[in-house]
Amino acid sequence: MKIGILALQGDFYLHKKALNYLGVDSIYIRTSDDLFKCDSLIIPGGESTTMSLLIKELNLFDAIKKFSTTHTLFGTCAGAILMSQCIDDDKVISFSCMNVKSIRNSWGSQIDSFKAEISLCKDFNKRNIEGSFIRAPKFIKNDNNCKVLGKYKKEDVLIRNNNHLISSFHPELDINFSLPIYKYYLNMVNE
Repeated sequence: MKIGILALQGDFYLHKKALNYLGVDSIYIRTSDDLFKCDSLIIPGGESTTMSLLIKELNLFDAIKKFSTTHTLFGTCAGAILMSQCIDDDKVISFSCMNVKSIRNSWGSQIDSFKAEISLCKDFNKRNIEGSFIRAPKFIKNDNNCKVLGKYKKEDVLIRNNNHLISSFHPELDINFSLPIYKYYLNMVNE
């Protein structure tokens, strides 16, 4: 298995560090040729409007959209926003592979960042983890094909559909707590 990590902006290197810790081969993705060398793609957190511009400039949109129809994607924070079907900002591109609406910066600006306990569903052995929320989006689930895997208070913060996974928080910042998320994702890739 080889995991691609979109490496345009954001903490992409921390996702690689988590995958290295689990002994999983990964490569940075900066071109469409790189993309089709991997079995799945992680779209990291960062700034969704900046990432949108870079994806357009590098002509990656069509390749990622096509890749998402046959491969698993995992989007964290800004990556999750890009994967959402509906976004509250028309400057942000949408791969429309998750039937959720994303509302950007829902918990405030950078200065309002926080760590909090996330309750995981019964699919996980470890039922609570700590997650970092940095200008994080809130999700509004639009259909029953999306399964909520994790909640912060009453908010859905970890959601999957048949092929894809999104998180509002940044699992790459808390590798000691978030390994169950990466393991779950890797199992999805193998399904």
